[in-house]
Amino acid sequence: MSWINVCEETSLPIGTGVAAWVSGKAVAIFNLGKDGLYAIDNVDPATGVGLLARGLICEMDGELCVASPLYKQHYRLTTGVCIEDTSLIASPFDIKTEQGHVLVLAKA
Repeated sequence: MSWINVCEETSLPIGTGVAAWVSGKAVAIFNLGKDGLYAIDNVDPATGVGLLARGLICEMDGELCVASPLYKQHYRLTTGVCIEDTSLIASPFDIKTEQGHVLVLAKA
């Protein structure tokens, strides 16, 4: 596994998500300002469609989540586990900033 430079930190809009390719995989990256950066698989496990980066950010049960645009399942940004159906998981990715760059840990 290696850290992949995705973009400059200043190019990520705050409060929303963007999709990026990381080692051939679509990753949804969320910049929540003071609440940090999060990255999960962009593919919605319930539908197989790559659109989680377009979902709405919300808080449920005290946790930050993204609501899938299609059927509105809520995925925890920390673990990727769906609140409504724990068998659905949008795999989380490690993410960090370093010298102004956003880096995502590529999975094998």
